[in-house]
Amino acid sequence: MAAERFARLRASDPVWLADGGLETRLIYEAGLDLPEFAAFLPLFRPGEREILADIYRSYLAIAAASGLPMQMGTPTWRAHRDCLSRLGFDAPGDVARVNGEAVRFLDGLRTEAGLGDRVVIAGVIGPRADGYDPAGAPDRATARAYHREQAEILAGAGVDLLYAPTFAGAAELEGVAEAMAATGLPYVLAPVIDPDGRLMDGTPFADAIARIDATVVPPPVDFMVGCTHPTRFRAARAATAPNGPLASRVAGLKANASTLPPEELAKLTTLDEGAPDNFAREMLGLRRDYGLRLLGGCCGTNHRHIAALAAALVADRAP
Repeated sequence: MAAERFARLRASDPVWLADGGLETRLIYEAGLDLPEFAAFLPLFRPGEREILADIYRSYLAIAAASGLPMQMGTPTWRAHRDCLSRLGFDAPGDVARVNGEAVRFLDGLRTEAGLGDRVVIAGVIGPRADGYDPAGAPDRATARAYHREQAEILAGAGVDLLYAPTFAGAAELEGVAEAMAATGLPYVLAPVIDPDGRLMDGTPFADAIARIDATVVPPPVDFMVGCTHPTRFRAARAATAPNGPLASRVAGLKANASTLPPEELAKLTTLDEGAPDNFAREMLGLRRDYGLRLLGGCCGTNHRHIAALAAALVADRAP
């Protein structure tokens, strides 16, 4: 049922929304302490669950008002074993408990909004270490074994697809692809790239795409780019072959509000959220120029950015 929902929506509509920023909103809007950028923590801390729910509701309301389908990601980017252990979730079964609760939580909000047929839930898996720094990232085989646990739990909890954003190294990206593929669910990979079209470890994204497509069965349904400003994505497209893998296989972008490179953005102590109208204009330009099908926000974006984007996309396809 879950995979069928994703396949049906993917075939029925040429453009989708994705949700916007989550962790940066919890930190800067709500003032929550969020060690490790672990967005699942409010689910288990008194008085914070509704704060997390209201952020998701702000995005679901945009999907309802615009009529556009939406991909919503679970707050599980840091809900893998190593990070959970560092945060005190180290009892037997905690990986399943945390990830399962995150899926139930988001599914309940989708049902509450009456959007069961227009919103898909992406089970989010993040890198084992730093999403911006490839140092310490596991090799392919180690990554496959490590990420398999969370991939299987999320798939068993009923997500519509699996989604791996903000991976810095090609080897770990390949390993998580294998772990996701083994579940039988559709999956999408969305690493960070630089303006030259390279992952943070220097690997050309086009090469990583070609290698994953050739060696992982089944391959991802799509590739995306995550945590990258629209202007940096545009530069990457301009720097790569016009008919290469970035053109043929990259279907979407979850973009930062800030033009800063990710490694500098991570050092900020204040939020750089830019202007929502500018964000929407730049994202619409990518849709028009490159045919991107799934557009949403990452660090620094909020419901105003996604609302502006939705309005631009709806207006652009009006007769």
